Amino acid sequence: MKNQHFKSTFFVLLLCSVLTIGLSGCFTQKIVVGNGAPSRSQTEAAQNEETTKAWFFVFGLIPGQGPIDLDKMAKGASNYTAVYEETFLDGLIGYITLNLVTPRTITVKR
Repeated sequence: MKNQHFKSTFFVLLLCSVLTIGLSGCFTQKIVVGNGAPSRSQTEAAQNEETTKAWFFVFGLIPGQGPIDLDKMAKGASNYTAVYEETFLDGLIGYITLNLVTPRTITVKR
């Protein structure tokens, strides 16, 4: 009897965990400066982007570092696109740490 109760409780907790991870969505914000990044082939695009992590603590309320300088990441380009997103890995880190640590990925495409 106890074994069956344990199995059903474990199944419910597992299902709730899977639904929590599955239903929490990733997000993306794009900031277009000037005309934005020009269209390029995948190889050229990879050579013309900079990526960094922005770290936040306690549900994203406390920044882990100062502001990210997008102009510096664009390396003087007047037309670029900045993409601010929560990737799956960022969300997983937040989930594992109960959102005490919440990273975000910032990519600047020139």
